[in-house]
Amino acid sequence: MNILHKILIVDDHRMVGEGTKELLEKEGEFAVQYVSSPKTVLEMNKIFDVYLIDIHMPQLSGIELSQRLLKRNKGLKIILYTGLSDQKNLELFTQLGISGLISKTAARTELITLINTVLSGSTIVPLSIFKEVKNTLSEKYNLTKEDIAILKHITRGLSNKEIGEEVFLSNRAVEYRLTKMYKLLGVKTRGGAVLEAIRLGVINND
Repeated sequence: MNILHKILIVDDHRMVGEGTKELLEKEGEFAVQYVSSPKTVLEMNKIFDVYLIDIHMPQLSGIELSQRLLKRNKGLKIILYTGLSDQKNLELFTQLGISGLISKTAARTELITLINTVLSGSTIVPLSIFKEVKNTLSEKYNLTKEDIAILKHITRGLSNKEIGEEVFLSNRAVEYRLTKMYKLLGVKTRGGAVLEAIRLGVINND
């Protein structure tokens, strides 16, 4: 007889919580419990293999609940249900020690895969969410597509003149855009701008 992994779903929307519970139980690999109140979770003595927690709950947010649970036991595996409005908090999630993030609109197979990956000891953020984070950061720093293109060309070692030819801008226009980016990113050099953009995830360090 296979040992079922114990999953706890915490969601104040009963229809969503019950629906997710039913979905997971159909897999035959999970023993699933659902509660609608985060305060109920804090009163439990039972430890679950994975906690699937909604972020937006009135009594206690998913982030606050996760903080309290992880303060008690740093080894807990927590997956947060998130939405596009929460993408900017990705760094906070990783600092807390969250094991995974997933959108409520994700397909069943994506949720099952994420749970199994987290059970194996990995921390994972779906590519779809990571892409949204990059887009949100670009908007936060008011970086245009042309700005990001310029940063990518800098990583190739191109001069301002060569970059201008690639993006159809004059040398002066490229210099102007770089000066603007330095101010936005809080740096003083081309290299500093690229490093900060990579650190923020706006461009990849390919």
